[in-house]
Amino acid sequence: MNKLKVLLTILMGTLIAFSAQRAYYVKTGELSSIYSDIIFTRLAVESQEYTRQIEYGVKNGKSLENFYNISSVLSGVRRCCSYTNGVYIFSSDRRQLYSLNDGGSPVTRFSVGDFSGGASVYSVYDDSVGGRYVLTLPIFGRGNEVCGYMVLDISRDAVENTLSDISEEYRKQSAALGILCWLTGALMMIHLCKSKEKLFRQGTLVISAAVCMQSALDAAISVFKFSVTIGSIIQQSVSKITMSLQNDLDTVNEKGVALSKIYDLNSWLMENYKDIPFIDNLIYDRNYRITAVISDSYINERTWSYAAALLMMVLLCAGAGLLLTAAVTWIERSVYLFRRNKKNGNNSGAGKTEYAEEGELVPYTNAGK
Repeated sequence: MNKLKVLLTILMGTLIAFSAQRAYYVKTGELSSIYSDIIFTRLAVESQEYTRQIEYGVKNGKSLENFYNISSVLSGVRRCCSYTNGVYIFSSDRRQLYSLNDGGSPVTRFSVGDFSGGASVYSVYDDSVGGRYVLTLPIFGRGNEVCGYMVLDISRDAVENTLSDISEEYRKQSAALGILCWLTGALMMIHLCKSKEKLFRQGTLVISAAVCMQSALDAAISVFKFSVTIGSIIQQSVSKITMSLQNDLDTVNEKGVALSKIYDLNSWLMENYKDIPFIDNLIYDRNYRITAVISDSYINERTWSYAAALLMMVLLCAGAGLLLTAAVTWIERSVYLFRRNKKNGNNSGAGKTEYAEEGELVPYTNAGK
C-alpha cells in the first residue's frame, strides 16, 4: 500500500468515527426524550392520586392556602419516586404555599403548560444548572379552573442512571462496527484501488461505502435494540401504575366498601388511563385485580420515529458520499484534460519548430525548371 492509500485509509477511519459519533448523539438524544416522557407520565399519574385529594377538598370549600394535613399529602407524593428531592405547592399566581424538601436548592422556577381541557397532564422544566427536572402538575378547583400547582423536584439521575447502561452499549456497538467497517474498507482500498489515474475517485468510493455501511448497520441494530428496550421500559412503568391503582382499590376495600357495589369503577379506571399514551385500556377480573393493555401502536410509533431519525443520518452519509465522489471525479477529469491539452500543445509546438529548422537546411531552388 503506497503512501496515498495510507492517507486515504486514515481519512476513512476519521470519517467513520465522526459519523459514528453523530449517530450516537442522535440515538441517545431520541432515547432520552422518549424515556423521560414515559417516566414523567408515570410520575404524573401516580401523583394525581394526591392532587385529587387536594382538588376534592378545594371543591368542597377548603382553602388551598390553609389546607388541613397537607404534610401527609406531600409525603405521599415524595414516596412515589425515590429520585424526588422535593415537593411544592404553588398558588395559581405562583406563590409558594407549602414545601417538603431534603434541604437542597429550593425550586423557584417551573414551567406551566396548557392544562385547560386536559390538553396536557404535566409540564417539565429542564433545570440543567441545578441537575434536576422540575415537574409541574395542575390542581383544579371549582369550575375546573386551575387554582394551583404541585411541583416536583426530580433528580436527573432518574433518567440518566437507566440510560447510562444503554448508552455504554451504544458506544461499544458503534466502536465495534466502526473497526469492522474500517478494516473492510482498508482491504477494499488495497485490492480495488489499483489505477493510479483513478486512485482518488476509487478511494473516495471506498470511503463512502465504508462510512455508509457502518452507519446503516449501526442504525439497523440500534432500531432492533430500541424496540426491545422501549417495550421493557413501558412494561416496568405500567406495572408500577397498575400497582398504585391496585393499592388504591385495596385501600377502599379495607375500609369496608364492597368493590362489587362501586358502580363507576370502569369510569374510575378510564379516568386514570385516558391520559397515558402507552396504555390502551385498564381491565379487572372477577377478583378485582387490575391489568393494563399496553398500546402496540404507541410502541410502533415511537420505534418508527427513532428509525426515521437514524435513517436520516444514513441518507446524509450517502448524500455526502455521492457529492464527494462527484466532486473528486470532476477534479480528476479536469486535471486529466488539462494535462492532456498541455501535452498536445507541447507536441504541436515541437512539430512546427522541427519544420522550420528543416526549411532552413533545405532551401528552395529552381533546379527543376
